[in-house]
Amino acid sequence: MSDFQARFDRLAGKIIDFRLRPPTGPYRTFFTPNVVGNVNRIMGHAVPRSYAISTEPWPHSEDRALDALVSEMDSVGVRLGLMNGRHNVNRPVPVHIEDTDLQALTARTNRRLLGLAGIDFDKPMKEILAGIEVAVKEMGLVGVCLEPGLARTPMYADDEKLFPLYERVAELNIPLLFMTGPLAGPDISHTDPVRFDRVARRYSTMPVILGHGCYPYVNEAVALAFKSDVTGLMNVFVSPDVYAFAPGGQAYVDGINWLPKRFIYASAYSFFGVDDSVRDTLNLPIKDEALDDYMYRNAEAILRKVPGALA
Repeated sequence: MSDFQARFDRLAGKIIDFRLRPPTGPYRTFFTPNVVGNVNRIMGHAVPRSYAISTEPWPHSEDRALDALVSEMDSVGVRLGLMNGRHNVNRPVPVHIEDTDLQALTARTNRRLLGLAGIDFDKPMKEILAGIEVAVKEMGLVGVCLEPGLARTPMYADDEKLFPLYERVAELNIPLLFMTGPLAGPDISHTDPVRFDRVARRYSTMPVILGHGCYPYVNEAVALAFKSDVTGLMNVFVSPDVYAFAPGGQAYVDGINWLPKRFIYASAYSFFGVDDSVRDTLNLPIKDEALDDYMYRNAEAILRKVPGALA
């Protein structure tokens, strides 16, 4: 039996994909065929079949695409996918992925997809805080996704205006996923790990997950994971997803082997097929024990603390 097959068999049905945006509803407005096609071309993969189905001009294409996505998850042993809300007004067509959209998708997939509430910074903070309470306690969402660099007036993660939001997330003991990476704001300073360092240190118990791994600040992100692991003064996880396969991504792999409790797997679908992402990841030179932590154990430990998340 090959090393790949042994890993594949061991992880079957356990993998948690912490950034999976299904090809349905407003996600399709944001992740256009042009964008999805270009990213997958750069990564050397075909556009995911489930995404391609969603673009077909036939009745029920969205339902068939969602069924295909779940089948792709099954084919490579992905147990759960985490999808995030989004409110991006700085586009020709504003995109709002509401918490109600996430709740509906969770039901449609029989809880194979769980939602992270999105934050609409056009709303007053009092309304935002109340919305988080409703999302988590009444709608069954399992965390919050924050994209401050995509607000109408872009903000950095350590902007003091956001402190009440962090306080509420910390009180609820739910994970906070930041969108980082080269597309996280009007310039790449919005993905500088220093900003997230300040937030995580101030709210030391709050699980802070850095989606897209703060790319291109790869070494700095690994250093932040090291700081979190060594000092215990913060609770930071790096999730490099598709950027583990970008130039410089080998440092993420080294980081996973070095600090296995500080990294979380994600595909970043539809920027990467669910199946292609798992297969490519299992072929990376990651030690078996670290791979298990990366692919599901760390995410599972975070979600286990959220009531009902792993029901």
